[in-house]
Amino acid sequence: MTFDDTIGVLTQDETAVTKQFDPDGLNCAGGPIVLQRRGSVYGANVPMITELVNDSNVQFLDQDDDDDPDTELYLTQPFACGTAFAVSVLDSLMSTTYFNQNALTLIRSLITGGATPELELILAEGAGLRGGYSTDESLANRDRCRVGQISLYDGPLAQFGEAGKYGDLFVSALKSYGMLCIGLYRFRDRSSSCDASSKRYVITNPPDDFSLMPTDQVFVLMQFDPGLEYKPTSRNGGRAKDDNS
Repeated sequence: MTFDDTIGVLTQDETAVTKQFDPDGLNCAGGPIVLQRRGSVYGANVPMITELVNDSNVQFLDQDDDDDPDTELYLTQPFACGTAFAVSVLDSLMSTTYFNQNALTLIRSLITGGATPELELILAEGAGLRGGYSTDESLANRDRCRVGQISLYDGPLAQFGEAGKYGDLFVSALKSYGMLCIGLYRFRDRSSSCDASSKRYVITNPPDDFSLMPTDQVFVLMQFDPGLEYKPTSRNGGRAKDDNS
């Protein structure tokens, strides 16, 4: 049982293929040749959701999984790749919420983008969602941070992709762009061979001296508008001071 990381149509080096038929890149019908991969869109490889009665059954989810049957669920490959979820996590979440009521609000914001108790009450009563008028107050609710993925292959943080350290990345992203790094999204197989898997796994809160790779993606909490200029505040006498003050 395999899972596609991408869906849709792939075009593979059309120029190299079409030159075998016509120098102008056209086939006998006069159109470009497109190679397609039969993926999830065409029903050839559709991901499924199923319930595991026993946690040990997670070893049967993936044919490429080489975990030991006695391995705990949270240490297995499907759990690290995000293809398996344990119901016991909800029990842990309830315990955390009991001692810290803000924990549920944070997790809810990360998953759904935030919700109010009034909205949850309306949904619980079965009223559903209906469109309404947009006001300045309602639009202002969208001005909140969101979860994003930043690539280390290119972009403003590409300098850390080549043998950089996570600690340096964390400090630079926070001071220069106002982004809070949460963790990394790394390829399971580092080799570039044809047998390498395209699966990724999550590394949460790595140590400061953790080495980075160009193919890594970084989970960050970023501003609602990345185009806004970020102005770091400086402390003078123990009090935050703005640049304009």
